[in-house]
Amino acid sequence: MTASDPAPPPGPQPAASAALYGPAGFEEFFRHYEPMVRRYLIWQEAEPGILDDAAQLTMVSAFRYWDRVGQMDPPTGWLFKVARQRLQDARESHRRNGILIGADAIHDTTAHPDPITTCDQRLDILAAISKLPRRQQEAVALREQFGLPYKEIAEIMGASPATVRAHVHQARKTLEAMLGDDKEGGDA
Repeated sequence: MTASDPAPPPGPQPAASAALYGPAGFEEFFRHYEPMVRRYLIWQEAEPGILDDAAQLTMVSAFRYWDRVGQMDPPTGWLFKVARQRLQDARESHRRNGILIGADAIHDTTAHPDPITTCDQRLDILAAISKLPRRQQEAVALREQFGLPYKEIAEIMGASPATVRAHVHQARKTLEAMLGDDKEGGDA
């Protein structure tokens, strides 16, 4: 049994989908947002097989509600909320079906290189983030990696904006303490 999709907010009726995404419509939307959904799922530590299932199911949900999702500007918060639910569904499905996934599966988190931060610094940051409590990891990733506003992050995480701010603040404080040596060198 899968969780239902979050209802898209009321909006313009069909026919206007091309307004935001041009004549290509969903295909253009898919090319733009599907990689972002995958990066979000990587931050959620989705195992490779489960990541594929969750990403695909998220985009199927977007297509299913295309008349309204196509009007969202931006639809990122809704997509991440659906991706989070689909990830839980996919994990449960794999568990029910006896598909074992190694807890230490390696993910390609460097698929989208950061031109400013060196590879070693990026690896140090990722290692430090992995030591944070789960909710702090998610909040700081959504804020720093995806640039989402606190209100959207709160909707995705099912928390209040104040709680999200607290998670991000605490994560930043902890990361600063863990990576303090890098800052002293002037490279942070």
